[in-house]
Amino acid sequence: MDKNLLEIKNLTKRFYDSLVVNDLSFKIKGGETFGLLGPNGAGKTTTMRMIMNIILPDEGEILFNGIDRQKTKGLHFGYLPEERGLYPRAKVLDMLVYFGTLNNLSHRKAEVEAIRYLDRLGMIEFTDSRIDHLSKGMQQKIQFIAAFLHDPDVLILDEPFAGLDPINQVVLREILEEYRANKKILLISTHQMEQAERLCDHICLINNARVILDGKMSEIKRKFRENAYYIESDSDLSFLHEIEEISILEENKTAYKFTMIDKEIPVSTFFSRLKGRAKIRKFEIVEPSLHDIFINLIQEKSKV
Repeated sequence: MDKNLLEIKNLTKRFYDSLVVNDLSFKIKGGETFGLLGPNGAGKTTTMRMIMNIILPDEGEILFNGIDRQKTKGLHFGYLPEERGLYPRAKVLDMLVYFGTLNNLSHRKAEVEAIRYLDRLGMIEFTDSRIDHLSKGMQQKIQFIAAFLHDPDVLILDEPFAGLDPINQVVLREILEEYRANKKILLISTHQMEQAERLCDHICLINNARVILDGKMSEIKRKFRENAYYIESDSDLSFLHEIEEISILEENKTAYKFTMIDKEIPVSTFFSRLKGRAKIRKFEIVEPSLHDIFINLIQEKSKV
């Protein structure tokens, strides 16, 4: 049995006459980074708030290790909302210790952990600073520490990389990788597709309150692969236009993207046409980016 398992079963939520989440189901296993993706208004934030027990579903179930979410203690969960929920006049360390003690940490333990993560995120000199004196990026780091401090079993992050510079994004990814390695549940919602692609093992794409794509990242990339190849050389490759077996998609003298016209023809046939004509510096299978998959699917669904 999985160490941790979060199950969302047939979740539905309405606000007045508006259907915000419609029969949504997915599972997240411990040790897995799960991306909940979708355009604005798709129902992502509402789903996360229901998982956090901030609002209740109209229909469906949320189970953590087989136990109804409403019967599960909140200290098992950590939440980074997109909108900041910090006390503007509080001092950084005081506020983090306060949040830690709310989640069952002793004052001493909360202080030690807060200082450890402030140091790791380059914030140690701001322990006595007021929250409203910090930049947006700094406040984002403090908000993350507050969500993460008590080492929850389920960590839900809404736009965790917003406002962070590239260096701090790397540090945050390292922390999240360590967290996941302990078989914890990590759910991330972000519009930064490159971050989702780098971090997530499994994604669920929702649009208009419904799931339109759900699966492991590797399987999704394989499913949407266009059987294209990329070739790069130090010399001119314009002679590739002479090769009848390929269709050129993009070109730039020394770099070409192409497909085999007949998918049954092995790519080795292409290489046999290159003999002695060019020294290849790079050759690879082209996989679609998560950004491209996201845009294409949303546009397809908007036409239906």
